[in-house]
Amino acid sequence: MNLRSLRCFLAVAEELHFGRAAKRLALSQPPLTQHIKNLELEIGALLFHRTKRSVRITDAGTALLDEARRLIAQADGLRHVVQRAHEGRSGYLRAGFITSSVFTEIRKLYTRISRGVPGVTVLWQEMSSSEQIEALHEDKLDIAFLHMPTPHPDLVTRTIVREPMLMAMSDVHRLAGRRQVRLSEFAADDFVLPLRHMSPIFYDSIIVACRAAGISPTIPPHQPRNLLTILSLVSVGAGVSVIPRTLAAAGFPGVAFKPLRGEAPINEVSVVWRADNLSPVLARALQALGLAQGRGAAA
Repeated sequence: MNLRSLRCFLAVAEELHFGRAAKRLALSQPPLTQHIKNLELEIGALLFHRTKRSVRITDAGTALLDEARRLIAQADGLRHVVQRAHEGRSGYLRAGFITSSVFTEIRKLYTRISRGVPGVTVLWQEMSSSEQIEALHEDKLDIAFLHMPTPHPDLVTRTIVREPMLMAMSDVHRLAGRRQVRLSEFAADDFVLPLRHMSPIFYDSIIVACRAAGISPTIPPHQPRNLLTILSLVSVGAGVSVIPRTLAAAGFPGVAFKPLRGEAPINEVSVVWRADNLSPVLARALQALGLAQGRGAAA
């Protein structure tokens, strides 16, 4: 039972006239009549009583009428859903983010995506930077917000936050009363840092800055997965850390944040997507972010 035959049946049932039904369907009358005969053969029942003067629907035709309308409506609705998805007007956008980015200006970009792409559901997934890179390569994410990665030829990268980092310490730390501090003053402290494999660029920028300051930081074997966990450890005196300035602006109980004198490590957060991802939903999201013009070139 095909949809074309059902549409023919529905037209005849509503018009009760083969000529008018054929005109409505932009068909000549013989093909319309053949569709009805084929449908009757398939069902095994007569659908219309037809004379030279009138067409009447049979009991079998009446029974089929509501189901035919339902099936055709479903088919038309399915075509509409598929067309919307094809044009990027509906569907899902898989987006990754690092915890600390919620406290930066990036949260405005999150809102811009969520509200600026109507009809699309954004599936936010918290991941480390390295996990997001892997997910992009495996086509498990469409767009990622992460710490600046090393270059990947198949990824497009746009830096959206670049800021100096601050020193974070317990509010009872010996230097908590100072207005500014130097990295060299923390030579005797333990440093609470993210696991390097989770965010190698972020981790390495801190190590480089420490070495430039003449210290080699002691890093206990804690297992923090994100910066909020690091701040929790800092608040209980498990060590000190270096934190993005925007995260410090949000405040954290038991933690004092101090600007670093001299060269401070730089925190960079980027938006990243695959250059070969042709999803119309991604295209709409990039347009909402003002990045549509740059989607073809890797940074």
